[in-house]
Amino acid sequence: MRLLSQVNLNSLKIVESAARHRNFTRAGEEQFITASAVSQRVKSLEDQLRFKIFLRGGNAVSLTPEGETYVSRVREALERIVAASMEATGQSQEHVLKISVLPTFAARWLFPRLPQFQQRYPDIEMRVSTSYATHEFATSEYDVEIRYGDGSFPDLRSELLFKEDLTPVCSRKLFHQVLGDKPVSKVMPEDLRHFTLLHSDTCTHNWESWLGFAGASFVLSETKSIYFDSCMMSYEAANAGMGFAVANRAYMASDIRADRLMAPFAVHHPNTAGWYFVCPDKTLAARKVLLFKQWIMAEAGLTQRQLDIEIGA
Repeated sequence: MRLLSQVNLNSLKIVESAARHRNFTRAGEEQFITASAVSQRVKSLEDQLRFKIFLRGGNAVSLTPEGETYVSRVREALERIVAASMEATGQSQEHVLKISVLPTFAARWLFPRLPQFQQRYPDIEMRVSTSYATHEFATSEYDVEIRYGDGSFPDLRSELLFKEDLTPVCSRKLFHQVLGDKPVSKVMPEDLRHFTLLHSDTCTHNWESWLGFAGASFVLSETKSIYFDSCMMSYEAANAGMGFAVANRAYMASDIRADRLMAPFAVHHPNTAGWYFVCPDKTLAARKVLLFKQWIMAEAGLTQRQLDIEIGA
């Protein structure tokens, strides 16, 4: 094995790009090399590290648990290098907002709204990283994180965006294929035994929690299941008509309003945990962070009010 001191900086940039895009072809386009060259660089680095960074499925890839941790550290190191270079050349970072966001939160809620923030504050340059890992603000380059939890984040300022509220969702086509013209008002949680349940490795207890709350725990032992490596993939599978996913209402509201998905059950399971805006006190004093906090809190409040109206209807 070659010495780890010989790890090539370009290889680290390529691995970070592949992790961000979850795709070797897109990483290659970004780095101006072929997908095959990306794969070779990744393989060489994995051989040096003696663990797998990616799970490969054709050209699409996903991070292993070890890879998730490693890429998170690599990304932080690369950002420190960029920051050091900019500081050395007298370039200010005051207009650059660096946030770390949970992947599903980013794709299902934040990204559709983020253009509004960009239009309102065009002078703020955003750098968004998606990761399930949490970071130490003292050693990372992030200004802000969106974290999931109970709000207990020691020595950090945290503000609740909205709490988790679970409900099962499926495609309208699948619903009628299985239950025919049965009125939605007559559908009961036990009817889920006729469907495939879509599970996520990152939200392992959501179905157990919702079915227990609905008084239908027995359904888990009477139905087929498919497992995915993320909540986001289980939601996409629901959109594709593969079965029922149990999802946070805030994530699926636009799909339900657009009639791409339906949420036929009146049982909504509120959770004590939720999504929080998190940052150190010293970071909150920066204009870029304060403006982002004001904007995202307003957007979250609007989301919560809309959901409250819809569930009360």
